[in-house]
Amino acid sequence: MTQEITSFADILAPVTPEEFFAVYYGKKALHVPGTAEKFASVMSWARLNDILNMTGIWSGASLQLFLDREAVPPREYCRPAADRGTGAEVPRPDPARVTEFIRRGASVIANDIDSLNPGLAATANAMEAALEAKVQANLYCSWQKHQAFDTHFDTHDVYAIHVEGEKTWRIYEGRLEDPVAHPAFKALGQPYHDKARGKVKTEITMRPGDLLYIPRGVYHDAVALTEGTIHITFGATAVIGLDFLTALFERAIHDPLARANMPRLSGPGGEAAYDEHLAKLARRLGEMGGEPEMIEKFKEYQRRYKYSRGGYELPGEAAAARYRVTAKGCKVAEEGNGFALKGSGGTVPIPPGQDKSVAWVIGRDQFTRAEFDAAFPETPESERAQLLRDLASMKVIAAL
Repeated sequence: MTQEITSFADILAPVTPEEFFAVYYGKKALHVPGTAEKFASVMSWARLNDILNMTGIWSGASLQLFLDREAVPPREYCRPAADRGTGAEVPRPDPARVTEFIRRGASVIANDIDSLNPGLAATANAMEAALEAKVQANLYCSWQKHQAFDTHFDTHDVYAIHVEGEKTWRIYEGRLEDPVAHPAFKALGQPYHDKARGKVKTEITMRPGDLLYIPRGVYHDAVALTEGTIHITFGATAVIGLDFLTALFERAIHDPLARANMPRLSGPGGEAAYDEHLAKLARRLGEMGGEPEMIEKFKEYQRRYKYSRGGYELPGEAAAARYRVTAKGCKVAEEGNGFALKGSGGTVPIPPGQDKSVAWVIGRDQFTRAEFDAAFPETPESERAQLLRDLASMKVIAAL
């Protein structure tokens, strides 16, 4: 029986969230074996095929191919196509070329898929609520004995759920302490990683229903044991101290001392006056950082540190979701016995009875979910939510 994911506890079970945060979170890897149906609501071959058939949402950046640890250049599996929103030419994956690379053993990586079906969105939402972090999902489809990536660490925590086939993961002794997405960490070469990873600490065989947690900075790699393995990595990026420095910069803009010129080193008082000014500035920054209003604003920033998923928000959040219309110049027109949305990127049929809703959306620059719901109260909530998801997938609108 398919299980529904409604909470972080569902994802971790039988490990409890309390045990996870006390023993593993940010400290060490955790492998949680599960039943085959545990993540069936999140992804399957049928759901993957449905997602890949949404050809209008993919580009050479969002759908990537890797063959034996090397990225396949998009020009080798894509063809030019007009973007629905801008009309600009973009590389769209060619199904025939992608299939040919898959036959050769290429791994398929589908990026940022957490808003493409209810199971993915529910899992990401549950993680965000518990972790107070932004969560994005990437899907990896790999083939026997073909390794997509060399040994590496990630600059975010990794929650890998396994849904098809079997794959061996190796966790190494080496770890960088809390790396971030900055060239200081992202530009380290493979020779550095091969040395810093150390020895294999543990080797894990992942099967359908399994969960693997890897803290950021921990070296790891993986290789498929069977044909057609699928796993989804939910990457969690939490608020860090550098975010507070960014907030402090915005606060300091309003402070005269922070805006003042630094004293000239050759001016009156020389370097002693310069040092005194620096010390005064440091004290002032500390005072600003400790202001109750500053602290409360930063707490609120962390409370809201999550993504909008176009109709897949948690209860109470959907009405506050805001969207921007990105496909300019589109129009609703009669076509055959119904209506279609026409733009520079082509023509898409509109579901029966939804033409007025689509026309309302494309006639705005921005709108909230609450405004959209109020405009069409007679339309069932599920249909309104699905329409927004479809328009977001086609790049007609984007969540803010």
